[in-house]
Amino acid sequence: MNRILVSGSLAYDRIMDFPGKFRDHFLPDKLHSISVGFSVSTPVEQFGGTAGNIAYTLSLLEEHPEIIASVGSGFAPFREHLLAHGIDTEAVQIIEGIPTASAYTITD
Repeated sequence: MNRILVSGSLAYDRIMDFPGKFRDHFLPDKLHSISVGFSVSTPVEQFGGTAGNIAYTLSLLEEHPEIIASVGSGFAPFREHLLAHGIDTEAVQIIEGIPTASAYTITD
């Protein structure tokens, strides 16, 4: 069996949905001074980051990847998710005192 090592970020993705289209709020003659605000839905938290997404997809293909990454405190729920999908987290280094990375995304 081949070992698959995945290196990259592990992050909590917080995805919010904007009910309209962004393009409806940008005026072509005002693109040099964009100032907009969006009302969005409550963020949906998902497990992500490049290493997290690649390793999870590999697990769906019945592979058993190992992740090499650094994370902050608060990683426990993420680790449980990865382990439940057969992903090895032994090489994930937890750095106490800092939060695990987060990404905030707004979709339209």
